[in-house]
Parts: sequence; structure tokens; C-alpha cells
Amino acid sequence: MKKYILFSFVFAISLGLQAQRMNPVKWTFEAVKKADKQYDIILTANIEAPWHIYSQHVKNGPIPTDIQFKSNPLVQIKGEPKELGKLEKMYDKNFDTELMFFSGKVQFVQAITLKVASKTKLTGNIEYQVCNDEKCLPSIKMPFEVAIK
Repeated sequence: MKKYILFSFVFAISLGLQAQRMNPVKWTFEAVKKADKQYDIILTANIEAPWHIYSQHVKNGPIPTDIQFKSNPLVQIKGEPKELGKLEKMYDKNFDTELMFFSGKVQFVQAITLKVASKTKLTGNIEYQVCNDEKCLPSIKMPFEVAIK
């Protein structure tokens, strides 16, 4: 019986620790109307110091930010998301490549067009990795939803 209680206690603690996974990035999502049936979907990352997230265009290094939009028959995606923020570049000898990342705040802006004038939602996932000068956290894959009015 003691082994069962001990196992249950350790299992409960491990679940609690998993639920408190560190994430120094807070995201907000919005749709901004630009013209008739044309919107910018803005995904904003507010990053706590001293952490940073990587550009979508990092190669041969840490995990780049990856934004995936789920298919919506009412929405046409225009190109790739633009990155708006202070892009920092640094050569990393461990990866033997130049790293590109954002600290503080970055916005990923995706232009879309509605095929018909109507209210809808655009959903998807963002995968990103958070690092500082000492360590990187495991990558995070987070769902999002944006109402388009």
C-alpha cells in the first residue's frame, strides 16, 4: 500500500511540474481590416528578457518560428508572414551559421483575402523555440484562433 501511495504522490507532482512548463513568451492575435475583404492577421509575441525567439528564416540551427494556418474555404492566404521587429543577427560557432532572432517584441503579419464578405475564424499553430545566452527551452507548439469580422 505504501508503494502505491508513493507512486501516486510522485506521479501527481510530475503532472504538476509539466503543467508549469516555463514559457517566457506571451502571444496576442488580431485581424486588422485593410480594405474590402482584405485583412492582416497579426500574431504578436511579447518576449520576456533575456529570452529570444528565432526568425522563420533560420537554417541549420535552432528551431525557427513556424506558423501554419489551417485550411478555411472562405480565406485565401497571400504569401508568407512578414516579420516586424528588431531582427538581431549573430554568428553561432556551435551551429556554424548566422542566427536571426527577436527579443522584446515581434509581430508576424499575414495578409489574407476573404473570398466572400462574411464573418469567419482563422486557426492554426505556431511552433517556436525560446532561448537565452545560457540555454534553450524545448520547442512549443501552440494553437491559435483569430476572429475575422
